[in-house]
Amino acid sequence: MKVKKFKSFRFKMVLYMFLSVVATFITEGIIFAGIYFYETEILAGEYRRVWGSSGQGKLALGMLSSSGSVSLDILVILIFTILLLVMYFILISHNFVTYVREIINGVEKMKSGDFQEEIPVKGEDEFSEIAYSINEMCRNLSQTLEAQKETEKTKDELITNVAHDLRTPLTSILGYLDLLSQGDFLTEDQKQKYLGIVSNKARQLETLVKDLFDYTRYDRDKVKIKKEILDLNLFMPQIVDEFYPSLMENGLTCRTEFYEGALNIEANGELLARAIGNLMSNAIKYGAEGKVIEVKTGRLENKVFVAVINYGKVIPAEKLHKIFDKFYRVESSRSLKTGGTGLGLAIAKNIVNLHNGNIWATSDEYGTRFQIELPVVAPYSGGRQ
Repeated sequence: MKVKKFKSFRFKMVLYMFLSVVATFITEGIIFAGIYFYETEILAGEYRRVWGSSGQGKLALGMLSSSGSVSLDILVILIFTILLLVMYFILISHNFVTYVREIINGVEKMKSGDFQEEIPVKGEDEFSEIAYSINEMCRNLSQTLEAQKETEKTKDELITNVAHDLRTPLTSILGYLDLLSQGDFLTEDQKQKYLGIVSNKARQLETLVKDLFDYTRYDRDKVKIKKEILDLNLFMPQIVDEFYPSLMENGLTCRTEFYEGALNIEANGELLARAIGNLMSNAIKYGAEGKVIEVKTGRLENKVFVAVINYGKVIPAEKLHKIFDKFYRVESSRSLKTGGTGLGLAIAKNIVNLHNGNIWATSDEYGTRFQIELPVVAPYSGGRQ
């Protein structure tokens, strides 16, 4: 906020003083003019009354003797002028002083922790600039405090979620290990079954720890990744083939619709495969009811896209914007059977961000669509879908 020269604090003070002096002189002029005319009438009356008699000498003597009090009159007039000047200055600067008090009161409220109250910005002088700067500082402090609260909340949620996801398989592992260590009565088949359960739970723990590590690693804004030129259309069939066993196990059919032509992008193949793989895993877990998953690639002007579509349950609109948050699950039971670690989509989002891309989702009765969009690096070479 820039202070204008003729609206500055110094200019206002000079103006207030000038107006006070002018008002003082005008007031004194009116008062002294009234006194002059009043005394003139008195003197004229006295003169007519004593004309031609010895009282003329007395009148002259009285006027002569009154000249001895001139210094006292000057002192009285000076004091009156100063008082009048101060009074006018206080009246004229009343609004300015009131505004300064508003600023002080606003600062006092902020000092007590109230960052919601803003100081009104009046005029364009230094004090209005101070008020504007204080308001900006207050807003920044408020945002910082909110961010700190959100960070603490996120940290608490992280600890709670990790503790829950670690405790569940650990409890099962410890329980079955106790049975195995004390179970001379168990048959060989039962032992093998329990060992299989322990192995499965241990793998779940390994997956959770790996996902946590990957999330924190890819969440850093300044992390550098090695990229190379990839053709997305040559890249996608490999990823789909890797999920063939999972598709068969869940009774799902995968339909593919790939763009006819090169879709060259600059990416880290391993990370991009992880992000798209997470979308595939998510579609398999939540789209089993629909029996079909669709994988598409295409081109949008200067971008290429990968879309994974399932026809399972519709994600409620109020929950759709949260699905890329860490540990968020549409179903709140946090079951490892369907929900995994709750980090898959968050990791995918972080990886896409590292590639300067975009990821979003829609869900309605026509299907749930997850789409990744990445910048293309090769000129458009024709082709159709």
